[in-house]
Amino acid sequence: MARQGFAALSLAVLLALFEVGSCIRCYQCNSQNDPTCLDPYKGKNLVDCSSQESVNYNQLYLRTILPNEVSSSVVGAPRYCHKIVLQTGTTIRTCLDANPNDINHTCRTLENWSKGMPNDNGSKLKYCSVCDKDSCNGASSVAFSFPLATLALIATYLLCKQ
Repeated sequence: MARQGFAALSLAVLLALFEVGSCIRCYQCNSQNDPTCLDPYKGKNLVDCSSQESVNYNQLYLRTILPNEVSSSVVGAPRYCHKIVLQTGTTIRTCLDANPNDINHTCRTLENWSKGMPNDNGSKLKYCSVCDKDSCNGASSVAFSFPLATLALIATYLLCKQ
């Protein structure tokens, strides 16, 4: 009986740790007007990707740098965190629409667009990454996952008790 109670409590704790239906939050900056956006990045300017602020930012600050099909927003499309570095060194961190079936579609679109601009080094893509976790477009680092660690601890406990 105590074992069933522990399992139920563990499940309740795990469910409480997961945010169901929450929106992804990403860093948003452009090193052309914010030098702190460059690496190493200190991690500020975190925005909710579903907010109008995020959409407005892309329309105001990225439409002259990125193609319209990437910087514009499609109603209802999922938005993921992106880090884009151009050949000039310009670093862009933002939320962009993405295809949930092909998360790298936006980066490939940028790469193809960049290839079509042979004489425009300001538009040449050096690096592009997309991710679907909160604040994942900051500096590269090892992240600790509390829910995953908890799940591993519970699984280990249950396996050892058998």
